[in-house]
Amino acid sequence: MSYGIERFFLLSYCLACCWPGLGAKSELRIVRQWPELEFVFPNEQAYREATDKRYYVPGNSVPIDVDVHHRQGDQKSRIFITIPRFDEGRPMTLGTVDDTGRVSAYPDYSWHENQGQNCNGFTSVFRIAIDECNRLWAMDTGKIGDKDYCPPKIVAFDLATDNVVYTHIVNASSYIPTSLFITPVVDVRKRGTDCSDTYVYVADVSGFGILVVDVARNRSWRITHRLMFPYPSRGTFTIDGQSFDLMDGILGMALSPLRNNGIDRDLYFHALASTTENVVPTSLLRNESYLHDSNADPQSIKVFAEERPNQAAAEAMDRNGIMYFGLMEPPSIWCWNAATEFSPRNFHQLAVNRETLQFASGVKVVNNLKGEQELWVLTSSFQRVMTDTLSSNRINFRIHAEKIKALIENSPCKNSPKERHGSHRYHANLITPSRGYKSGTYKYGAVSYL
Repeated sequence: MSYGIERFFLLSYCLACCWPGLGAKSELRIVRQWPELEFVFPNEQAYREATDKRYYVPGNSVPIDVDVHHRQGDQKSRIFITIPRFDEGRPMTLGTVDDTGRVSAYPDYSWHENQGQNCNGFTSVFRIAIDECNRLWAMDTGKIGDKDYCPPKIVAFDLATDNVVYTHIVNASSYIPTSLFITPVVDVRKRGTDCSDTYVYVADVSGFGILVVDVARNRSWRITHRLMFPYPSRGTFTIDGQSFDLMDGILGMALSPLRNNGIDRDLYFHALASTTENVVPTSLLRNESYLHDSNADPQSIKVFAEERPNQAAAEAMDRNGIMYFGLMEPPSIWCWNAATEFSPRNFHQLAVNRETLQFASGVKVVNNLKGEQELWVLTSSFQRVMTDTLSSNRINFRIHAEKIKALIENSPCKNSPKERHGSHRYHANLITPSRGYKSGTYKYGAVSYL
């Protein structure tokens, strides 16, 4: 019996053999890949209706995120992907991937078929998160393209039963008209089997803020700060010779391991249109005072002095405080040990491939049934999506995976400085406030003054 990633690799090897250009060296293995996504419909009538109404347009669907649930016994592990509804033609927005690569709606097709006309189902999901309590959290934007159909909401499923165990509809006071909630990370302070102390932090990529959901009290609030905004000078992306502009704010987020005897942890984050990395204690985010004022003190969130060579999308951190992220150029996956200074000299390449590792929009650390951690990455030809040059004559989307132990076995990321062993927050503590700052009123955006 296999307990994790091995369940997928025989098939992935066969798939890789069928396509040219995949022999380039990469420490990550390809698990699934597609020229375009194919879907499983519940019956022929559902398929015909979806095509007639243009709910399904072949070639329009673009996967963005991936997560994996390893199950006990003879039950197959499940790969989940998200397919945001940027426009028409996406028949489902969250699904599982079968052995042949076909996507089935999760939890079932009835959640997806109404395309925003039924707010009890899903409208559009960008990213998901599976927590240590075997719950899948899906953040529904409520939008298709730029059009609002439903209030944004977050839904949690018990993966043992696939039943809904929590729903939170975001209050109108916690978002603005431009808000687009795309990246949830789940902070569980587990006591035995009790998972009630849970907060979810969600990136608002175009509202330039963080949504904080207090699950136990079923409430939420918004936090905004200048470091959640995009940097205009970093808004142009070039991948495989194609360029596009995208002024996205906060997108990549990763939670550190617990520190201070389990009292607190840090949230690392960055805007897509940026090369910086920022850090904030979650104790600050969990402060209910933001119910009354969403503006964070300018000095409460820190930015590291040095920057990445170019932009990154998603990121994730393992139990040892090692962060994983992709870079746009060259298309590659890197690691950084948070016990070292955030600096290019401490970034270490784990995999590089100009064809297969373009635009890593989904990065997850997954625990398998042996207690090992795995890195899962979803990559895509996103530059071709943005420039309208996507073609089904080539592979456009891939899911990669590998055990973290194997990935970093010979990497400097594996070793923390001796004097700071286990202190993954060491350099975050050294960031000093900006000189000349005077305490006073702080607002973000002209709307704050209205």
